[in-house]
Amino acid sequence: KGARQGDGGPHPPEDVASSKPEKELAVAKAHGRFEDEAVRIRKDGSRFVASVIITALRDQDGNLQGYSKVTRDIGERKEAESALRRSEARKTAILGSSLDAIVTIDHKGGIIEWNTAAEKTFGYSRDEVLGKELAGLIIPTRSRDAHRRGLAHYLKTGEGPVIGKRIEVAALHADGHEFPLELSITAIPGG
Repeated sequence: KGARQGDGGPHPPEDVASSKPEKELAVAKAHGRFEDEAVRIRKDGSRFVASVIITALRDQDGNLQGYSKVTRDIGERKEAESALRRSEARKTAILGSSLDAIVTIDHKGGIIEWNTAAEKTFGYSRDEVLGKELAGLIIPTRSRDAHRRGLAHYLKTGEGPVIGKRIEVAALHADGHEFPLELSITAIPGG
């Protein structure tokens, strides 16, 4: 009730009351095209989020002949984006509040996550390390080749003797001193 069909999709009553359908057509008429994400109403009365594109159709003399409107349901995409934002917020809260150093590397060994505890443990700020190779920063020189070989072997085979185990290793602080570190490595599946 109160929804108006027209211009390619039923508008909710609040949009009809605010003359939104007419404003959309006015923009398309003036600029050739109108794009928006908006709520629309299905035949069964349920609402959905849609990507709406209205294009003004003109003849060879430039006279307006009508409009083309494409309305796509983007509800699943919007829900996935919202779930991703919630997941990122949880991850950020966990990383920020953890008392343990949490470091994440990509498949090339480059650092992509470095929490506050890692800053305190290793002496480097997050900005100093992001994108840099982990081995070159916090692994003592004598162990770097073994680390690189282990990462390459894991990427090739999916096997790693230290994955999921706690081990003690020597680590390197930004000031150059070595210190003992208990380490646990977890593989994060990805594309």
